[in-house]
Amino acid sequence: MQFGFYFREHGLAWLAGLLAVAGFVFVIHASYPGYLYEDTWLQLNNLFHGKIQDWNSAFVILVWSGLLKFFPGPVGFIVLDNVLLWGALALIAVSATRRVGWPGLVVLALPFLPGLFNFLGHVHRDTMLAAWLLAAFACAFWGNRAEPGRSRVVWQVLANVLAVGAFLIRENAVFGLVPLLLYANMRLMWRRNLLASAVVLIMMPLTQIAQNHAFDVERMHAGNSIKVFHLVALSYFEGRNLLPGEWTAEESREIVESCYLPMQWDTAAYWGGCNFIHRGLYSQNVWNSTELTRVWLKEVVTHPLELYSTIAATFKLSMHNPNSRTMLYPPPKSDLVNWAVEPPLRESTQFFQDYMNSEFNDTYSRPRVFVVVSALAMMLLFALRLSTTRLGWFALAVLMSGMIYLFTYFPVNVSAEYRYFYWSGFAAWLGLALTLLAWLERRMVEHGGPSLSVLVRLGACAVTAAVVVLTFAAFNLPLEQRVVTVTPLEGSNAVTQLVHSTRPAWMGKYQGLTETSGWRYTQKEDWWVADEPGSALTASFEILHQSIRVIVIAHPEGGKVRISDGAWTQEINTRADEAKELFIEIPPPEGKLATGRRHASWLYPARTTLWTGMLMAVLFWLSGRGRRQCKHAGAAAGC
Repeated sequence: MQFGFYFREHGLAWLAGLLAVAGFVFVIHASYPGYLYEDTWLQLNNLFHGKIQDWNSAFVILVWSGLLKFFPGPVGFIVLDNVLLWGALALIAVSATRRVGWPGLVVLALPFLPGLFNFLGHVHRDTMLAAWLLAAFACAFWGNRAEPGRSRVVWQVLANVLAVGAFLIRENAVFGLVPLLLYANMRLMWRRNLLASAVVLIMMPLTQIAQNHAFDVERMHAGNSIKVFHLVALSYFEGRNLLPGEWTAEESREIVESCYLPMQWDTAAYWGGCNFIHRGLYSQNVWNSTELTRVWLKEVVTHPLELYSTIAATFKLSMHNPNSRTMLYPPPKSDLVNWAVEPPLRESTQFFQDYMNSEFNDTYSRPRVFVVVSALAMMLLFALRLSTTRLGWFALAVLMSGMIYLFTYFPVNVSAEYRYFYWSGFAAWLGLALTLLAWLERRMVEHGGPSLSVLVRLGACAVTAAVVVLTFAAFNLPLEQRVVTVTPLEGSNAVTQLVHSTRPAWMGKYQGLTETSGWRYTQKEDWWVADEPGSALTASFEILHQSIRVIVIAHPEGGKVRISDGAWTQEINTRADEAKELFIEIPPPEGKLATGRRHASWLYPARTTLWTGMLMAVLFWLSGRGRRQCKHAGAAAGC
């Protein structure tokens, strides 16, 4: 009898713990020793040389340095992330099962959903951010369910401390931390809650300053990448170089015609195709100068539509087609850093990678899916008035954190990378799971929590509406259709190494190839070689009004090669005593984008604002409708 009673009371809690441990073990086994990429490889290399920079996150490096005392290389990083992640989900599951029974275990399946599975074994700060935020929310949840006393204080303090750590991992997460802090301190009542949350928010930058001072962190001023990205984009839209500093005529031409890429700012970085920008800004002491800030402020105020076009284009790519969705890159190696997931792969590792690379995972791991899931959960919360339950309040806080965090990437994003939205994915799916559990809770538990105030409902509706509209109604940049052909003449043995626009080389050397008949691809050299004289290698592009780069290889058996792009044609001689690269820049064509507008009109932001207001009104009506229904149904309906 005692065992049966104990199992009924604690059996689901033990099961939740066992499932969390099983998930943890599987992820570590499948991804050991952890997936590094160039940035994290460089961070670890610098760490072994005692060098700490703040370009990515000094706090992450400091945490990693402590983990290295117990785990080699990247292993400790993924162990810590997964301990926090699976531990947080176990805490949430245990508390949920006590309110709704075994369905509460569903939250432990979240890491295996599309998109969330992608980075469980990866070493980067966005995974760590998601893990710390999950842990913070789990602590806040337990603090709010605990009886007044020492236990509640401990959970509440842990939640606030983890929130500060999340800020140190990624500073732009600060706005997404507001719902977390308000939820973590909600038992203090509103005035003291607001005061406590404000104090923690103030502590965040102060803690970062103290950390950088104590550990002599090298300042890299990464925030200036936003200014440079905007100025390069505005230069493209305006057709003239707007960057401060001294630039040659050729450099100014390249800035306008070759360096803007909505996908990312990296072309202007020291590792990018237009790295002369980064070098020039540094050598002229402009990178972190008041001059750069002054010019940036002046230009964004002077060109609001161009700025809107820039941020809308990058945000749309981020939502619908972000890059680096799996990041299964072979990392560089050095004498000190030589860790990689290499063949022969373990069965768990093969499953891990096959799932990440599957069409199913790729289709449903886009941030637009997270937006749809979040909006659906929010509508259910409003329509069914589930926020009056404890699980509903928790769901609302998690959803708002994820959507606010995602929304902050509209004005400040400089790269359409999937990993930036990793926390938003966890928040969306966890919020939906909690919403469904809240529906069960309302059916089982008569007593509910406080209803949402008008201000909270307005804020939630505004954020939800803005995120949905910006995701699905963003501006499309005008593009040009270009068709480039490379044709060998006089029987020459032409070799082409590169045909692409100004996109990063890591995305592949060849872009838009549509006709390769008569050409042979050599995988070892990564070349296209002409086997038949007169056969054209054709590439079709739909790109911005920019130049296109073609690289052909001059070699002893070369000859004349004709390169064409519409009315533009050039013949070059590829015969040389030894193999060498020849770079051919095809200029942008004459046409409407040469002299016409390349950015949005006022119609687009006006229409976006109108749709946001309309959707916000519908959501607010829906929340009020659910409120009225519950008022008439009363406690009998679980309201």
